[in-house]
Amino acid sequence: MIPHPEAGALMEAENIYRDRFENLLRVARKVTSSLDPGDTLEMLRDEAKVSVPHAQEVCLLLFDPDAKHYTRPLHCALHKKNINCQLCKKGREIIENVLKDPVTFQCTLREADAEAGPKSGSGAAVCEEIAFPISDGDTPLAVLDVVSKEGARFDEKDITLLKDLSDLATNAILNARTYWKVSQERLTLDSILKHLRPFVPETVNKILEKDPFAPSFEKREADVSILFLDVAGYTRISETLSREKVTFIIEKYFSSFLDEISHHGGDINETAGDGLMAIFQGTEPENAFNACMAALHVRDRTLEINRELEGRFQPILVNMGINSGAASLGMTRFQGATGTRMTFTASGSVTNLAARIGAAARNGDILIGSETARRVEKDIPVYDRGLMRFRNVKGKVRVYGLIG
Repeated sequence: MIPHPEAGALMEAENIYRDRFENLLRVARKVTSSLDPGDTLEMLRDEAKVSVPHAQEVCLLLFDPDAKHYTRPLHCALHKKNINCQLCKKGREIIENVLKDPVTFQCTLREADAEAGPKSGSGAAVCEEIAFPISDGDTPLAVLDVVSKEGARFDEKDITLLKDLSDLATNAILNARTYWKVSQERLTLDSILKHLRPFVPETVNKILEKDPFAPSFEKREADVSILFLDVAGYTRISETLSREKVTFIIEKYFSSFLDEISHHGGDINETAGDGLMAIFQGTEPENAFNACMAALHVRDRTLEINRELEGRFQPILVNMGINSGAASLGMTRFQGATGTRMTFTASGSVTNLAARIGAAARNGDILIGSETARRVEKDIPVYDRGLMRFRNVKGKVRVYGLIG
């Protein structure tokens, strides 16, 4: 019985699919055993000879100028002293053609078929040498070049198997290239954040660390204690001393202030040349106690630095005010012609009164509101300073001091 032509073609197709499956399975097992892009690429190159035994030379030429960042130089399969196969392959016509058209493969024909002209992506069965492009869109990255043994040629099945390896090499290069680019972007972002972190309130940093892709900056009502700090006589200092000396003094004192505030859980959200605002969160007794202890320790550090710099600079005084209660805590947006600006703050009457109390402090005093005093009086001595009237605050307000 003579086999039906369609049955023969079907059987041949099944053989090709079986060979492709076995070939890809064997290669996949090897690829998954290595995480190094260079090893993977050299393994894929060498597997071409296993897939197509009548292949004599197999070269993988890297043309991507960024390849040095995501893989090591590949050694020539024939001459180990040669790197990246460039010494023997670069400049060949078939290589140049595939670089100009990095979408379809190119192949050269034997002399007997030369009159038919070169084939391009045709699956020709008379290829003596075949070159597969590896590209990122229209950008050529590499070329997989395969030369047959003398007297042999590549048929449709060979081209299909080699094309599979070329696709695997393309994926390996694109993945390594993408990973390198992402890592570079991450390093750049980390560097930027490293420089920006000192300017961002710690609460915002924690929100970003918790969910960097969708941080929640919405305002919420929270119980807080607000501390306002002001360097007395800053205008006099800035007018009588050189800019370098003013900078030295401010950095010297404020560095110690920041340490104490941070040590007691405070979050500095606003700074000016002569003062700052800090937010203390936590339970009612906790945030008030921490704010008061931070203020007392800031005063102690101020006195210590005054003694340290005695004879060189005039001593400074730091006035502070603290108030406690419910405030609207979160990001405040300012929309202007130049764009949107955001600042993390606690807004409301509690913050407003804390600022007024701080502005009323004199001669290095620490004044606190009645609610703050109520929360800490069992743990910290407080002194009744009587009733005070503040601008834009209805009625008189009883104020207490932390210093007798």
